[in-house]
Amino acid sequence: MGRRKAVSRIAGERSFVHTLRMKLAGLCCLVLATLNGCDAISPCSSEVRQVARDSGSDRYATTLLRNCGATTAFATVVQVGRAGERESDAEDVFVADAGDAYSFEGDAIWTSVVWTKQGQLSVAYASKARVFKRLASAKGASIRYLESDPMSVPPPG
Repeated sequence: MGRRKAVSRIAGERSFVHTLRMKLAGLCCLVLATLNGCDAISPCSSEVRQVARDSGSDRYATTLLRNCGATTAFATVVQVGRAGERESDAEDVFVADAGDAYSFEGDAIWTSVVWTKQGQLSVAYASKARVFKRLASAKGASIRYLESDPMSVPPPG
């Protein structure tokens, strides 16, 4: 009987250890999937609409159309970055959606982004747009904003 009890006890311990290992492995997989999912599977897509480069500097401004799915409006985003940095380090300086403004080309609002001189960015945008973010400076550049409308409405399509 003593040998049977010892074998039974060892088998029980092995089963417990196996179950514990499986639970820990499952927990690790869940944590990794959760952490990785935030960056790897983004619900948003971005389409580049315009890139403007600051002459005499490594700065650039990019205008993007951001789409985060059917339950949200398209957003027009202007980012300022530096050539030596990763794209993900570019800073969102302007974020707006159409609001009551006329939108075109995939729900983008009208914008015009121009470097007027070194370190000075000018962002003109549709006057009836709903603005969520307007930074006065980024990456060592100052930014001016102008509510405006295009000279003529672009043709559809």
